Amino acid sequence: MNSTLIQPLAAIGVGIACVTYGMTISSAASAITLTGLQTSGSQMSGLKVTATFATGGSQTLTWAATDSSSGGVSAAAWSLRQSRDTFNSPWTLTNTGPAIQSLLIDAIPGNAVFDIVSTPELTPGSGLGQPFSVQSGLAPTTATYAGAIDGSLGDLFGRLTLNYDNGFTGTMTFLADTDSITINDPAPAKVPTPALLPALAGLGIGIWRKRKQQ
Repeated sequence: MNSTLIQPLAAIGVGIACVTYGMTISSAASAITLTGLQTSGSQMSGLKVTATFATGGSQTLTWAATDSSSGGVSAAAWSLRQSRDTFNSPWTLTNTGPAIQSLLIDAIPGNAVFDIVSTPELTPGSGLGQPFSVQSGLAPTTATYAGAIDGSLGDLFGRLTLNYDNGFTGTMTFLADTDSITINDPAPAKVPTPALLPALAGLGIGIWRKRKQQ
């Protein structure tokens, strides 16, 4: 089951563009148990990152720890890395090869989920999260969270996809908070009720969309 709410809520400056927030909720991948609030790059081993290129084809890499607080994936021409607590320490995407059309980050295989609500805590035990936000570099056209986690209250998602209409090369840093999990038996999605969706959207979470300057 899919439930979608896209509603302009707030705008912030990113270069010469501004962004608006809305929300996309889709079916759950798995039932999970939260095990940690402060998750760093070294704690997401197994996470899958798929880059799809404007010239065609794609490449999927598996995340690995690089030291006690850092981790990432690295190919010949592109990489994604993160170090220290994802709540306030950015991810770094770098590409020197063919333009990346989209980047899919699947956190579940890395025993992690994205926590996209900054305040208040929604799902018990999740603490405060951090929605996607660009810190530097070329912003994606859209950034969409999907794979709503069973048992969550609309704040926990399994996947984040960045889409670039004109392709991406260079370096971009962004915030996207993660929490640590263990995976239980798969279960049907528990999508937030319609009454809850406007309240969540009012927090400015979910799908991130760049608008051209008027």
